[in-house]
Amino acid sequence: MRVIITGILIFILNPLFGQDLNDLDELRGQGEKYRAEAKYDSALIAFRQVSDLAEEMGNIEFQVRAAIGEAAVFIELNESDFARSSYLKAIKLSQSINNKRLENNSWYGIGVTHQIEGNIDSALYYYNKTEVLFNEEKNKEMVASLLSNIGSLHYLKEEYDLAIAKSFESSKQNKQLKNFRVVGLDYRRMGMSFFKLDNLDSAKFYATLAYEIADSLKYLDDAREVLTLQSQIARSEGRFEDAARYTDSSDSLAKVIYVDGKNDEILELKAKVMTASLALESEKQKNLALQQRKYKTIILGVSIILVVAAFIIIYVIDQRRKNIKALADKNEEINKQQIDELLQKQEIASLQGVLEGQETERRRIAIDLHDRLGGILSMVKLHFSVVTESLSKDDQTHTKFMKASDLLDQATGEVRSISHNLMSGVLTKFGLVPALEDLKDKISQTGKLKVSLYSNDLNNVLTAEQELQLYRIVQELISNILKHSHAKEANIQLTKGEDSVNLIVEDDGVGFDLKEVNKKAGIGLINLKARVAKLNGNFHIDTGRGAGTTISIDIPINND
Repeated sequence: MRVIITGILIFILNPLFGQDLNDLDELRGQGEKYRAEAKYDSALIAFRQVSDLAEEMGNIEFQVRAAIGEAAVFIELNESDFARSSYLKAIKLSQSINNKRLENNSWYGIGVTHQIEGNIDSALYYYNKTEVLFNEEKNKEMVASLLSNIGSLHYLKEEYDLAIAKSFESSKQNKQLKNFRVVGLDYRRMGMSFFKLDNLDSAKFYATLAYEIADSLKYLDDAREVLTLQSQIARSEGRFEDAARYTDSSDSLAKVIYVDGKNDEILELKAKVMTASLALESEKQKNLALQQRKYKTIILGVSIILVVAAFIIIYVIDQRRKNIKALADKNEEINKQQIDELLQKQEIASLQGVLEGQETERRRIAIDLHDRLGGILSMVKLHFSVVTESLSKDDQTHTKFMKASDLLDQATGEVRSISHNLMSGVLTKFGLVPALEDLKDKISQTGKLKVSLYSNDLNNVLTAEQELQLYRIVQELISNILKHSHAKEANIQLTKGEDSVNLIVEDDGVGFDLKEVNKKAGIGLINLKARVAKLNGNFHIDTGRGAGTTISIDIPINND
């Protein structure tokens, strides 16, 4: 009963809490937007509003996110002391709620502050520490960012081989994450490292890649840095005209960057004034919203008492009705299941008799076709040969007799083919595995389904009857795959265990709902059950809509 009342309270009060969380998330998103637009004062105001509102609500997670947001702004402003203070606050709060992901992000930020201050060894310490943690939690974005920063630090320490290795690994992961600017920075760092190692061909290759990315993304600062590197490489190779051209392009970009920077400063001043006005209006709206929520809470509190009383009465009545109905349904289901099992056993027994009769009739017809009709056709062929030899080759009748003789040859071949198919010719002559190989080849040649066969040594393991039944089972399964599964590939696996032979047939088709099929099993499935039951085996179906189908059959064998 307490669970129900709690659920009712959550259901009624959830819109209020949900609205608060939406406000926090929206405000934090606004702060991130301001930071991306380099409106750092506005971003700090937004993150502090998130922190105050989250503290008022007792939401520690958003306090942590606000602290990380503030620290990121200070990083952009190169205020490493303020950034470190915010990150330490975030670490302490995240530890109190055991949120490892946010804690790791904050430790990473501590490493960034040391990198800004030029404390390369300290920065590497924190980066290596957080790299292990991020790999454990499979945080690909942070691992990719870490690798790029670690590569930068190794470059500053003049460890150029390590810088190349880390930058190359970073470029692969950031390319997968579509962080193309970071990929460009990694390529530039690799070019600079190869230049330091006097590997000018590699330096030129990666510098070209870095410039293409910077130019396509319109990152002018990045492009200017790469042009400077290309000028140095050209000068080292004695290509002074190219070096001068790269230098001119770099100087042109520097002028554009300077003009754009001045324009951005003017726009930023205007934005600060507007942002301050918006922040004041936002504060007013927030206070008004808080007051309205208090009124709603009072009204809802009174409503809850009435709703809880009504739900208690309804629950007691409904629970009693459900218990009675559930008991009746369970008894009915048990009776139905027993009847279904009995009918299925009878059906399987009947089918076993039918299948045995079918196999006997197949053999009889095959023998009659081969021995009787085949013999008659051979005798007719012999008489035709005698008549043909007595006729002149120029006689038209001779030509007609020769044509008739050819048709008799075709008829004899067809009779032989039909009798072999009825007797499973390859199976009778060579055994189960060659017969399955023949079936696989014939199906694959149609182009509708690619069939693969895997088997181990099955010599003298199965009786002729077992081989025949397994062959018929595979035929039925492949036929079902072609009719219903829309599969492109199918695998047949036939392996010998200690006391059984295991057959697995699987496909990559659309699959089916096993529960629905069990409710209304068709002739094909009942036929399979009958064949497996005849061999004292068992089988299992693993399938689902859109997941393909795997059927596993185990047939016991006599090892004596």
